[in-house]
Amino acid sequence: MYQKVSNLSESDVIGIIAFTSCPTAAVLQEQTALTNLPLITIDNEVCPQTYDGHHHLSMLPKCHSQISQFIDIVLHMKWEHVNAIYDSESSFCIQELIVLLSKKNVLSNVIFLPEEQHLTLEIFPEQGSEEVIYVATDKERTLSIVSEAMAVDMFNRSFYWVLNLDPYTLWNSILYKPVHEGCVLLISAGLQQNETTTADLLSEALSVFQRGLDFTGDGRYVTDLKSLRYDLHQYMVLMDSSNETRLIDKESHARVFSSAIDEETPFQEVAEYSQEPNSFHVVEDRLYKCIFKDFGNRTLKVVSVEEKPFQMRVDKGNGSFYYYGFTYDLLNEFAKQFNFRYEFVDSVDGLYGNPTNHDKNASGMIGMVMRGEADIAVGPFTITAERRKVVDFLYPFQEEGVGIIMRKVDNEAEKLFRVFSPLDTDSWLATGTAAFVAAVVLSIIVKLSPFSKGLHNKVSASFWLVFSAFLHQGEEKSSKSVPARLVMGFWWVFTIIVMSLYTANLAAFLTVSLGKAQIKNLEELVAQTVYKPLIRDGSSLHMLFKKAEGGIYKKIWDMMRDMPKIISFEEGYEMIVKSNYVYITDESEARFMTMKDCKNLEMGDETLHKGMLSFVIKRNAEFKGAFDKHMLKMVQIGMVDKYKKIWWDTHSCHSANTATELEFKSTSGIFIVYSSFIFISVICCLVELYLRGRKFKKNIVRSSSESLQDISVAMGDN
Repeated sequence: MYQKVSNLSESDVIGIIAFTSCPTAAVLQEQTALTNLPLITIDNEVCPQTYDGHHHLSMLPKCHSQISQFIDIVLHMKWEHVNAIYDSESSFCIQELIVLLSKKNVLSNVIFLPEEQHLTLEIFPEQGSEEVIYVATDKERTLSIVSEAMAVDMFNRSFYWVLNLDPYTLWNSILYKPVHEGCVLLISAGLQQNETTTADLLSEALSVFQRGLDFTGDGRYVTDLKSLRYDLHQYMVLMDSSNETRLIDKESHARVFSSAIDEETPFQEVAEYSQEPNSFHVVEDRLYKCIFKDFGNRTLKVVSVEEKPFQMRVDKGNGSFYYYGFTYDLLNEFAKQFNFRYEFVDSVDGLYGNPTNHDKNASGMIGMVMRGEADIAVGPFTITAERRKVVDFLYPFQEEGVGIIMRKVDNEAEKLFRVFSPLDTDSWLATGTAAFVAAVVLSIIVKLSPFSKGLHNKVSASFWLVFSAFLHQGEEKSSKSVPARLVMGFWWVFTIIVMSLYTANLAAFLTVSLGKAQIKNLEELVAQTVYKPLIRDGSSLHMLFKKAEGGIYKKIWDMMRDMPKIISFEEGYEMIVKSNYVYITDESEARFMTMKDCKNLEMGDETLHKGMLSFVIKRNAEFKGAFDKHMLKMVQIGMVDKYKKIWWDTHSCHSANTATELEFKSTSGIFIVYSSFIFISVICCLVELYLRGRKFKKNIVRSSSESLQDISVAMGDN
């Protein structure tokens, strides 16, 4: 460089214009000052030292301009609190920033970061969910801070960054990708160096020499080269002393660039700033491209398959149709919040879908969203690792298990004798045994006690006494013996407890369905041979059992080798009603169908394989973050539970849970038992009459024979 400057000083060159950096500019200034060779340097940073006779043109805005741009960004985003990182070189700018922010009622946390200190998360004492970081340092220090932030993974956290950097500074650096993955705004200092701006800068530099030649009068006709250089050099000195060194005419126009969701997309220009009043112009009223606002009344394609009550299809004729249901209530909340309409699309194969061809494609609705044939797949999609490889899921709206649903086998005998159900068979036998033991003990006491004279000491009489006490019926004669009274006292307490338990549970057993699932869980399903499992084709459960390499899931899959292919619940419903199939599906769907048709269907007692349910969108969709936050909000405020309660309670089968009146079948058992006892009593009565009749007849015959004998004796005597 020394040699080149020396050669230029010996040529006919009257001045030098150099696009350069500060270190190179310092060398050029030192050399040209020795030869009085005028120098104009053009760079995108402010060099710390200049020599007399050196003119400097910069594409960087001044400190005040940078702060004004940041203040406009703060007001546009409506931030209430910001963190500003500065160093010793930018301390003056920070003082002005604090004053301006306080005037706008914005709280500020200024963080001094000396050269030897690194950026850490600990410097943010009150880190919130959305923290704003403004880096007010020069280019080199800013790049260093970016590198340190990358090391602590700050660009993958909920930070909003504002940097005074040109996007082309990052484009070819190793820092580009991590910075681009975060929410980052870059305030670009004026013009970018391309063919147009280069011509403008050269024109501005040449105009400086033009003014210098005009200053020297007839300088352009002077043949003494050294004299001309000296005059131009003196003009440069006068410009510096009069503080005439300035930014080029277009220096006041800065541009703001934002990172986008797609890391392959360059930083996008989102705003332009100038020092004129009201000159902060934001493109589409949106600064951060990583923050989704709304769709602007755009029409989205929404794909679904019927699965009650999540989504139900209605055919309007002429090939038109629509869906409604629980998930579409949620989708309508999104449509209102993010200003979009939607049109209905059917699944290409009626399946929910899973990845195929080594994750290069997918079936069903998953594949349609993956290929861009639909914007959103609405339904209770189970979030799985395989599906995440090809699509993204929104924040889940509920946790879901897997239920077992089957045909109900109605036990009429159980209904007839339900009146005895409050106590099981063992309890009834134990009660009867206790009554017999009490009667035996009581008869023994009556027989042995001197205070029980005149009482029957037979077991039958004691049993009748115990039985009458059980039914709260009185007995005229009772023993005055203390042991007998103790036995009867404890028996009364026992009968009160038993009768209270019986009456307390009787109403519930008469009004609540006692249907018991024949198969409670997968273990019982595997252990039996009557029922076969049934799963919807293309569902996440289908893939779960299909990929199982061992355990109970593998046994279930082996049982499904001859399983018919079904793609809708209606097909599954028909199979379980007509054949011996057990349908394995989402718990919510199974519960809804059993509530709707509780007379024919029943659920197993246990659920399995808990998973999260959500909607499906394309990978890296720009609206994912906004949709996730809105779904989380709906879950937290109870809106999801509100809609869920509406759909599940509306279709509930009330007779399966409670009833306002009793069916005759539920109480007919007591009439049967009562009729049986009446019949037995009548038979016993007839037998007793028959026996008494025979005894009476014998007595009459005996009396008659005795009378005849007496008569004959009397006649013989006579």
